[in-house]
Amino acid sequence: MENAIKITKPESYFVSLMGKIPILSYYSHSRGWSFLITWGHRLSGLTLVFYMFAHLYTLSLLFQPEKFDADMQFLNNFLFTFLEWCVAIPVIFHALNGGRLILYEMFHVRAEEMIIRLMVIIGIIYIAIVGFFFIEESRQISAIVFWSITVIISLVAFFIVFFKLWSTGNSLMWKLQRITGGFMFLMLIGHMLFMHMNYLAGHDSKTILLRMQSPFIKGVDLIFILFLLFHAGYGMFSIATDYLRPGPVLKSLTFLIIVAMLVSAFFGIRLVAAL
Repeated sequence: MENAIKITKPESYFVSLMGKIPILSYYSHSRGWSFLITWGHRLSGLTLVFYMFAHLYTLSLLFQPEKFDADMQFLNNFLFTFLEWCVAIPVIFHALNGGRLILYEMFHVRAEEMIIRLMVIIGIIYIAIVGFFFIEESRQISAIVFWSITVIISLVAFFIVFFKLWSTGNSLMWKLQRITGGFMFLMLIGHMLFMHMNYLAGHDSKTILLRMQSPFIKGVDLIFILFLLFHAGYGMFSIATDYLRPGPVLKSLTFLIIVAMLVSAFFGIRLVAAL
């Protein structure tokens, strides 16, 4: 990735622009862009963890539909809409960079420059599409059709990664991290798209509760919650092990991560089952 390659004028301009930001400039020159991408992956992952907790809390308000609708109405303004749209940036970056890591680690794809270039292009298109759906709130799509297609493709990715990794000598937790990542690669991207293809799909209690009556949707949500929480928990544990030596502090932090993920899983499963 850091070898001399031919880049386009827009890419050259973008890199020079990024190089003017003090922190990015320092680390791009001292540690390289690969270091920044790695940290970008971690920070985007942590951002999505906090978003996940906030999302679970918001969905818990569905037990009081009037309160849920009132809160959604209160948050239906430009500032909140803009912040919600901004979440598409860490979503697409984390998903695409995770896909890049899978290609690199398991399929030995070394065309890093080409893949990163595709990541940027696909990421910009995705963010623009999500923004379009924020503006055009009248779009509707069948939840069953959308999630059937998404789940089928995600299962294909899941089994490809599973059969590629399961017989390797890596640790079980490391393998499960990659396998769940393979499944959620499209699920995470699809989740945000679906929530904003039809504004009511994620902001109206009646629409959400009606969708949740489907056993298929309940099953998809349960699997999504469990995979997401494991992936998030192990991701935070991996970050901790990179910077903390084995000892009481690391053990305590690991315990807190496990408790947080188990409690979240309990409330998430209870929420989906009860709706």
